Amino acid sequence: MTASPFLSDLASLLAGVGLGALWLLLPGAGLATLIERCGPDFGRGWPRLGWSLSLALTLLPAVDALLVRAGGIGMMLPLHAGLAILALRRPDILRPQRQGWRLAVPMVLLWFILIVIQFADYVTSDGMLNQSLLEFDLVKHAAVTSAIAHQGVPFADPFFARPGFAGYYYYFYLLPAAIHWAGEPFVSARMAFAAAAFWTGIAVPALLWQISSEAGLITAERGRRFMRLTLLFCFVSGTDLLWMGYRYLWSGNLESRSDWWSTEVTFVLHSIVWVPHHIVALIAAWISMLLLVQARQLPKIGRYMIAVLAGLGIATCFGSSVWIMLTIAPVLAGWGLISLRKGDITILIAGMVALLAAIYQIHDLIVARHDNALPIALTIRPFTFILPREGSWALLHLLALPLNYAMEFGIFAWGSILYWHTRKEWPRQPVQILLLASAMVSLLIASFLKSTIINNDLGWRSIWFAQLAAIIWTTASLHDQPRPIADRPFTFKLLLALGIAAVLWDIAGVRLIRPPYAPTSPSHELFRLRSDNLDQRRIYEWAARHLPANAVIQHNPALFQRSFNFGLYGRQPTGVADKEANLFGASMDDVSLRIATIAPIFSRALPQAEIRRRAEASGVDYLMIAAVDPVWSAHKGPPPGLRCIHREPLACLIATKDIAR
Repeated sequence: MTASPFLSDLASLLAGVGLGALWLLLPGAGLATLIERCGPDFGRGWPRLGWSLSLALTLLPAVDALLVRAGGIGMMLPLHAGLAILALRRPDILRPQRQGWRLAVPMVLLWFILIVIQFADYVTSDGMLNQSLLEFDLVKHAAVTSAIAHQGVPFADPFFARPGFAGYYYYFYLLPAAIHWAGEPFVSARMAFAAAAFWTGIAVPALLWQISSEAGLITAERGRRFMRLTLLFCFVSGTDLLWMGYRYLWSGNLESRSDWWSTEVTFVLHSIVWVPHHIVALIAAWISMLLLVQARQLPKIGRYMIAVLAGLGIATCFGSSVWIMLTIAPVLAGWGLISLRKGDITILIAGMVALLAAIYQIHDLIVARHDNALPIALTIRPFTFILPREGSWALLHLLALPLNYAMEFGIFAWGSILYWHTRKEWPRQPVQILLLASAMVSLLIASFLKSTIINNDLGWRSIWFAQLAAIIWTTASLHDQPRPIADRPFTFKLLLALGIAAVLWDIAGVRLIRPPYAPTSPSHELFRLRSDNLDQRRIYEWAARHLPANAVIQHNPALFQRSFNFGLYGRQPTGVADKEANLFGASMDDVSLRIATIAPIFSRALPQAEIRRRAEASGVDYLMIAAVDPVWSAHKGPPPGLRCIHREPLACLIATKDIAR
């Protein structure tokens, strides 16, 4: 009897989360012990656990990338095991204080439940596989996780079979790859990635606390209230539902994502489940800056040692998200120049270490990508996708920027204004200055620059430094009030309600706001529940167990804008994923040519010799034909004369070598 997809995914996720503690939390605690020998103090109990998680996400990926390049994923094991053993020598300093358990346990449990809702598949009452809308990005995440676990780095392009390797920022994926490698076959690549997202989510409130504490923004005796507000604001977004309501009245359509009305500004929960690698880059950038601030108070030797560690963190930032690194680079450069004028070379050392540590990643991105255009262009951030962007409309978008950000930031715009309204002078404390500088640079880049590779990832991710500052400023302005929410005006409460409602909308949206459950825009047809998805999952899982890891399995690449199942459930690469298979650096011309070669196999009846010729010309070893393909519909099954080496009721796997010439 075939296992339930939901129970299989749940067990896989539980195991992945447990392995994540061994690969991440305990080694991070060992790092904290080592770093304290240079001078910093990370405390005991809850603060130390938070720092352990942040330090692990910041420092380990840069070192792990070099180890994996040298000898595969297994090379990470001695380092992580050694650090974990070091942490276990002093378990008393990791033991959390009793008063925090009542808050921590329900929040961690709630977060785990949300991860299950967002990531795990389940079968509906009519036998169809309900896949989360996260699959739009999860196909990439799972494919990269699997590739690194089995190939190391650099890894072959999982979306387009070609010589050489993929050009992509992969540092974050080393953690889920290690979880998948250690837990395979029980922990799938999908659930290993979900487990890494779980631990990233735990690290975000820790980062907010660390920045606020180092900036001196937490009032004495108000720490618990500050943390409660911080946790609340991790489940709050902007006022996007106002525009959603207008859009529904105007078009009759709903969107599964509340912010899909303009260039997105996604807050904590949404960003962690969709793009945790960008959040880890944000964590790495900020922890590196906090280390550099602490280094200023240390003797010269300790200062330079911390600078080396900060350099590794900056390398992790770059290796996890080029867009986050491009945003914080002007701040680091300006800070470094000011320090050099004062005779302090700490930041210069950090920069040199970062460059050396990331040199292979830089090489991979330059050599393996074949993009035809510059990756960054000038723009004016549009108020909404509905309005034109060219000509005189650009002036309207420029004038609408304040309203744009007010709607996107919602309660955090209100809180930031309150914070700065009550201040009597510009900040002089170093972390407060960095908070303000990073927010201002973030807003400038997000407003007037865009990336050109498929989507505007630069505009989507660069804004996070401003978001982080706004969350901290809002929390700081409220936490020393006796009743921080109850005594606020109606406008505040309305913004809070809208922000929470937007998060609830996004949680429900990944499952329910899709065809045939809700009236959606035509773009959501991609996410319609299909009867053959469950059988496709079974085909790919069978292939992962029985076929060579380097065998190329080809699905129909022309059916939709994006294809998912090959990367979600398979281990083997594909000939060409879909119309956006240039994601990892393949030439767009090559992608189009291969789709033109392959697509007719799935769309109409062809002689067997022609099918084999097209498959071999594209380097395809196996064809995966399913009920969704026109050629299946025409014959009520696989094309006549083709033998399935593995068959499910609505999907079939065919070996190219078995097709007659």
